[in-house]
Amino acid sequence: MQDLRRIDVWMRWEFEKLNAGLVTRPKSLRRLLEVPRLETREGEPIDLDPPTLERLASVCAAQEQDRLRLPITVHFSADVADSAFVLDGLAADVLHRLEGWGEAYPYRDGKMWLPQSLAVDLLLRYGGALQRLVR
Repeated sequence: MQDLRRIDVWMRWEFEKLNAGLVTRPKSLRRLLEVPRLETREGEPIDLDPPTLERLASVCAAQEQDRLRLPITVHFSADVADSAFVLDGLAADVLHRLEGWGEAYPYRDGKMWLPQSLAVDLLLRYGGALQRLVR
């Protein structure tokens, strides 16, 4: 039993390292257009690229700019090796419009599944406007 507890503690520690730099207090796109800065749970600032925020805003209605919370979290699961997902329906819709995906990657059952390679590409291209969460 003691060994299982040690493994549990070790695994929690490993996931915390993988998820270092996670933003736990997202902000609306509208607010970030004014002050393009987020903060990690460790208190480190993340300066966002204003042109990236403007690009996101260009595909959003005014009401969506108030509702869209950034960073958009892309979830990676150890249970699914080749895919990642987005839970936020509005974020999924905005990414669809932004990327011109059409019918590809539909939002169903509360998730938009993406190939892992595409998810990584999005994270690299959109910087701090998207973040990864490893589960």
